Parts: sequence; structure tokens; C-alpha cells
Amino acid sequence: MITTKFALLTSASGQNVAKKAINQLMVRQFTYSSTRCQQVAVQYFETKEEARTDAEWLNAKSYKEIPGPSIFELLQTQFPGGALYKTNIKEMEDYFRKRYGDILRFKGTLGKIDTVFTFNPADFETVYRNETIWPVRLGVDSLTYYRVNKRPEVFHGVTGLITSQGRAWGDIRNKVNPVMMKVQNIRQNLSAIDGIAQEFIKRLDSLLDPRTGRLSNNFSEEIKMWAFESVAFVALNTRLGLMTREKSDPMALKLSDSLTTFLEKSYNYDVAPSFWKYFETPGFKQLIKAYDSITEITTHYIEKAMEQFDQSAEGKSVLEKLYRIDKNVAVVMAMDMLMAGMDTTSSALISTLYFLSKNPEKQEELRKELIALLPEPNMPLTEENTKNMPYLRGCIKETLRFRPIANGNFRIAGRDLVLSGYRVPKGVGVYMATMTLSNSDAYFERSAEFLPERWIKSAKATCPVSQKHNPFVYLPFGFGPRTCIGKRLAEMELETILVRILRNYRVSWVGEKPLEYINNLILQPAGEMSFKFEKL
Repeated sequence: MITTKFALLTSASGQNVAKKAINQLMVRQFTYSSTRCQQVAVQYFETKEEARTDAEWLNAKSYKEIPGPSIFELLQTQFPGGALYKTNIKEMEDYFRKRYGDILRFKGTLGKIDTVFTFNPADFETVYRNETIWPVRLGVDSLTYYRVNKRPEVFHGVTGLITSQGRAWGDIRNKVNPVMMKVQNIRQNLSAIDGIAQEFIKRLDSLLDPRTGRLSNNFSEEIKMWAFESVAFVALNTRLGLMTREKSDPMALKLSDSLTTFLEKSYNYDVAPSFWKYFETPGFKQLIKAYDSITEITTHYIEKAMEQFDQSAEGKSVLEKLYRIDKNVAVVMAMDMLMAGMDTTSSALISTLYFLSKNPEKQEELRKELIALLPEPNMPLTEENTKNMPYLRGCIKETLRFRPIANGNFRIAGRDLVLSGYRVPKGVGVYMATMTLSNSDAYFERSAEFLPERWIKSAKATCPVSQKHNPFVYLPFGFGPRTCIGKRLAEMELETILVRILRNYRVSWVGEKPLEYINNLILQPAGEMSFKFEKL
């Protein structure tokens, strides 16, 4: 009997039977949880709308008609041996877009909700124009689980902007916005951030080979340490000593390593299909260990900073201002700023340097602006002299068009929507693939060219490509109420370090291959950093 069953399964017809049986089993096992997730997602909105009966809705195709892979096909491609095993979001986008077109549906699996991928900017606008008061986007579920289930005594139900949804998210954002989105509160750190940038230049000088202009250390790691030192000063009101590595606090280095682990592991457990919601794998335990380290070390630095707070004065630092509003919010925001602010800013900086090194005429045009800004390289950056830097800001914007930190933006539909002619019910996830479109001539003329001029108003007469682009395609910091809370800080950090590097060095790319990227939770430069630095 056993032999007979084995022969059946291994025969051609038997394999089809087995595949069908496995498919049905997966559907039964994995879709029941997505139904629950869908219901929870809808509850976040706390609003009830009448069922749509308008002509657009009635004439649209049904949700089930949206093409897309089966659950079996999706899992098969991502598990060992599959076409997308150990690949990334961009490759997954391209793979399924070729098969199913510019709108496709992924059925919810392993505790994830149904998600529609769209490459249509008209859909992007529809999603954003129909957001509710508390827009809902994909959270980092592993971090929510950690903060709610593993360490409730630390977070007291406050899970942070990265993971919160609905009213809970709105309550935190209302407390944080007046501090983080107010220009003065961030710009008051300009002098300190500039000081860190100048320390980075001194370190760069000491690490460069004077004959080749090449760095003896890992340039990517050096940039990460600069970004970490900068965001930590704002988040923790503390200098970590990472620019003079010999004096660095070992706890700071451990924190940096844990943040890197978080970024590497969270893609596997929060984006790719994973079983961690059913049982904790060894890799997931490593992620939890990293969360423990981040929590404990950040709390240590916050407690040290609190000792220096002036109880009789209004809060001066960002941390102190947040602490005076809500202690629990201050703690979780400090952690979130560190988790979101190291690799993102360092990646944007490396990409900007790369595009400027590959376009030397644009770099020289920028340098003219910087020399006018700082006739002497070591002059301080001030509120006044950094007001007018249009070409520098154009270079950053053009870099983020080419290589944004995230491939796309995500929302959970807050209302019943019609996207690309299909009905998409409230509670379904919508992924808007912006990077693919921002690198397309259909939306940005001469998209393969690095043209900072396209972002400069005064250049419109001489740069026709600046005249037209779809505003919903280029959204590197998101849109609406859920615009990135760290936008102003990231912009200030990038502007400051780029001024210092390019006012002191001419940067070129000497590698035979283009800059490589890994594309997991965010888009990160990878491989050899073949930069050459010539002292001006």
C-alpha cells in the first residue's frame, strides 16, 4: 500500500494531484489568518461609510478579477528553490508585473492582509485623496509584537510611529509633530550637526591614501557611523564619540550593530513570507535579541540625558521637548529615530556622492554654489548662509528620484476605492510602486540622465524637463499626515555633510562596475565603494 501511494505521488499525474492537494492545504491554513488581519485593519479606521452605489463603483470590475499569483505560486517563488528566493522587493515587483500587468493582487498569507500592487500614478492619487484622518500603512509587525508582548513594562502600550495605527498612531503623531516638524526645533541643531560633519572630514583625511585618494577603511561603515552620530545627538542629546573611534563608547558600537541586525532581519520576518507568528525560528530569536539590545542601550542613554535636563527651563533639545510632553513617547521616539535614521540617511548620502561622481560637470556646478556659500572651506554653516542652496537641494532630490530609500509607498485602503478600473474594498493593502515610475521616461523626461536642474524653479527656462512630472510619482518622504517624521532632520544632515565633503574634495568613481545595491527593507548601496577623493 505504501509503495502504491509513493508511486502515485512521484508519477506525473500523481505530482499534479499532490500539488493540488498542497495548494488546497495552504489556502486553508494561510488564508484564515489574513481574513482576521483584514478585519483588524478595517477597525483601525474607526469610521463607517455607506456602501458605494455611484456609477464608477458599479461599472468597475470586481475585486476578484484583479490578476495575480495564487498563494501556492507566491510561496513557491519565495521559498528555497523558488525564482525569488533570497531576492528583493524590486525583483519581486518586476517578476510579477511581467506576468500580470500594472495592477495585481497578492492574496494574504501567513498573517498578512491582501495587497494590491499598482504601477498607475492615477491610482496613487486616488489612494492618497481618500485617506482617512488616521492613514494606515504596513507596520513592522515583529517590532509591535516585541514592544507589546515581550517588553510591555518598558513601552506601556506606546509602540511608536513605525508600528502604531489608527487612533493610537494619531495620538503619538499629534504630540510629536510640533517638535519634529517645526523647522526651528531641528535647525537649532545645525551647529552641532556641522561639527560632527567637520569631524568626519578630519577622519576622512586621516584614512585616505595620499597617493591614490582611496579610503583604507570601509567607506560605507564610515558613513554609517557619521549618520549614527548625527541622529543620536538629536534623538539622545548625546555624543557617542564615533568620529574618533578610539574614544567610542562600546555600548554605542553594540547599538550600531543591533540596528544593522534589525534592518537585515526585519525584511525576512516583516515583508517576506515567514512563520514567526506560528513559532519563533532561530533567526527571529536573533531579531528579538537585537530589539532587546536597542531597547536597553537606548534607555541607558535617555536616563543619562535626563540627568542633565534643566527642570526650571523649557526643553531645549528634541529629546527634552518630547520628554516634557510625554515620557513614554519620548523613549519610543528616540528608539524609532535611531532605527529609521542611520541606514536611510547614509544610503542617501552614498547615492548622492555616486551620481555626482559619475556626472563631474554637475559636481562642478554644485561646487560653484558651495564656494559662494563658503569662500573659506572651514567657515561655519549658519541659519543664514544655508538658506539659499538650490543646486545642492536639486542634487539631493534628483538622487532620490533615481534611488529613493524605499521602492514604493504603502497604505491600507481607508475607503472602498476604484483602482485601474477594479473595485478595491476598504481594508485591502495598496502598494504604490513609485521607484519604477520615477525612472521611466513616461513620467520623467530624459529619466536616465542626472539632471538636478529639473528641480530648480529658476532653471525652467533653460531646462525644459523641469516643466513636467507627476507629483504623485516622486514622494521620497511619503505623503499627507504620514509624511516621514524625520524628513527635516534627514535633509539637514544630508545638506551639511555634502557641503563639507564637496567643499573639501573632488569626488570621482574609479570602479569598473556601477554602484551596487541591496534592496530589502530599504534600498542600500552595497559592494565595493570605489570612490576617489582629491583634496581641493
